[in-house]
Amino acid sequence: MIHSYIFQLACVLFFILLTTSGTLGCDPDTGPAGWTHCFLQTPHYSKHQYVTCLSDAYIRQKSKGQHQCRNRTSTYCYYQCMIEKYDLDQGPVYDDCLCEASQPLPQPSVILPADCYHPNGTDCGWYRRCLAKMFPCEGHYDYAISFGERICNRYTNSTLHFSRKAVQWINATRKCLQLALVPALHFGPVKPTCKQVRKMAFDSHFPCYVAPRPGLSFCNLSLADWERVFWTVKSGFLPPTFAQTFKEAIEVVAYCGIIWSTHIAKHMYSITVQLDEKTRGNVRSDDELAHAVILHISSSPHWSEDSTIDWYAFAAKTSAFHDSSASAPSTDHALSELTIQVINLIVSMTIQTFVYVTICR
Repeated sequence: MIHSYIFQLACVLFFILLTTSGTLGCDPDTGPAGWTHCFLQTPHYSKHQYVTCLSDAYIRQKSKGQHQCRNRTSTYCYYQCMIEKYDLDQGPVYDDCLCEASQPLPQPSVILPADCYHPNGTDCGWYRRCLAKMFPCEGHYDYAISFGERICNRYTNSTLHFSRKAVQWINATRKCLQLALVPALHFGPVKPTCKQVRKMAFDSHFPCYVAPRPGLSFCNLSLADWERVFWTVKSGFLPPTFAQTFKEAIEVVAYCGIIWSTHIAKHMYSITVQLDEKTRGNVRSDDELAHAVILHISSSPHWSEDSTIDWYAFAAKTSAFHDSSASAPSTDHALSELTIQVINLIVSMTIQTFVYVTICR
């Protein structure tokens, strides 16, 4: 009976522990981290997948202790794509993990320091030293410096104003956000584009805010801490840049339940405006257009001149132009429809009133 139990336990551990040893270019002592190889691990998988030479420390962090190198003395070993991305230790191999054994995989053009592959979340310079070095993106797609490093530093400089629980959440969230981007540093068959890296980063915001680690969640913070999080993020960005982040914040609030949702949504109003294509001009995105519209509206009540009021706007859905001749024959311009959500914050020491305005044009 005991022997049977031990055998079953050993089988379970076999599937939990990482099964690819550090060979074929991945030295167990020196790596290097980020080196990839195409590997067929039968009978657990039916097709080849790429595996990446990574540190045992990162594998433990990423898997929350479920995976580790088979050789307990190894500093580096190969980590399967299907386990790292999908936590699947057997079965099919998804398209983004597939590789051809006869075709060499692209290797990193930049050899990064080993700690780039297992960040601890306390070093905001990680975005510059690691992510930006591998992906020197510019302009709209520069996430590493313009967003990641900046917001990380904002939290570092603001922790004295947060509760103890919130500081724990901040530290766990910063680590989660960095760990979520490590897979971009080691790529498989195709190197990610700057656009894809930016999307990967923003996609990680929701899960890292909701549950950066077991027992910690944005949902468990006090209203005062939530407000401090809001102002910390808001203070680092221009309104159009901030819009995408706040969209994600709304999703987090909705996930957290009725208390948050009721607090934010109890004052909602709607108005309708119509703007033609000429009025839209050369505005790059719907979020920027939303900001421009509300900036024009707010000029009448002088919101921008009142130190107790702050606001921002973002597009709730993508605009779609249509021929307006049937409904408004007097104009030669095509009208577009766009739902804009704007929140007007009346501020003293805390946020007193949330006001949403939905504008359809």
